[in-house]
Amino acid sequence: MTEIAHRQNAQRSDAEVLAERLPALLPEAQTLGQAEIPKGTVARYIPELAKADPAHLAIVVRTVDGERYEIGDTEVAFTFQSVSKVFALALLLRERGLDIFDSLSCEPSGDAFHSIVRLEEEQGRPRNPYINAGAILVSGALPGDDPTAKINRLQSFLADICDAEPFPLDEAVFRSESATGFRNRALANYMQHFGRIADAKAAAETYFRQCSLSLTARQLARLGLFLASSGVDPISGQQVISPECNRTAVALMATCGLYDEVGQFAISVGLPAKSGVSGAILAVVPGRMTIATYSPALGPKGNSVAGLKVLQFLSDELGLSLFG
Repeated sequence: MTEIAHRQNAQRSDAEVLAERLPALLPEAQTLGQAEIPKGTVARYIPELAKADPAHLAIVVRTVDGERYEIGDTEVAFTFQSVSKVFALALLLRERGLDIFDSLSCEPSGDAFHSIVRLEEEQGRPRNPYINAGAILVSGALPGDDPTAKINRLQSFLADICDAEPFPLDEAVFRSESATGFRNRALANYMQHFGRIADAKAAAETYFRQCSLSLTARQLARLGLFLASSGVDPISGQQVISPECNRTAVALMATCGLYDEVGQFAISVGLPAKSGVSGAILAVVPGRMTIATYSPALGPKGNSVAGLKVLQFLSDELGLSLFG
């Protein structure tokens, strides 16, 4: 889109622009995303995720004024995986506030999401809550006496945000996660060695369950709306988390949300986002909308190849990048 067209659109309401443009843009975004799918492969290090159909592609846009635009496999269920880290962090921030960063940093790691290197160098203090070590620390600190209670509390939190039934646990994925989660248990044990967490086994098991909660792209876009609205769900008016805590969660999405591909994503898309190895990506346009994509074929950094293409296209066409 030309700069002149952007200026003309700016003179109309956001809702008018989106209502006019998205019905035509989404089919084009879908076509571009589908062309990327053969370049990726489904996650195989968790055996159950290897069963995903790589042909699936869902795109959902939810605006803060309540509109929904979508195309593709928007009702196909997938597991949260690392996208869950944003919502577990939000729950812990609501319960304990920013004090949680006494045990947790907020800097990009520069390493793979499951790397143990920084833990050894930095006395078991995770670099941020969106890499696995930080997420395991957050999971272990969720309210509840054991992993089942902690996940029940997270499920209730998520359901309350969007007035829905609790997102179910995919038992097959959970068993697969737990059976193959040796590296994540190593991260948890390392943090317990340094006194960062109290119970490595419980923290890891909570994390496996958290990642195995199941939802759809339609539900994910709806769930994330509070992140685009200073912590207030714009549909219900509920203050989910404080504006300060919301700013923290969203800023960390911008700096740490796409593993070690976050810099390139900032350049090409320019939005806070969180990805997961199931193939989901949740992007936030502050004050305006969420965009959820799902397509399980991943690139070498663990991000959905179709999702990345779709988000770049929509960001370019709608002028969404926070960096101009």
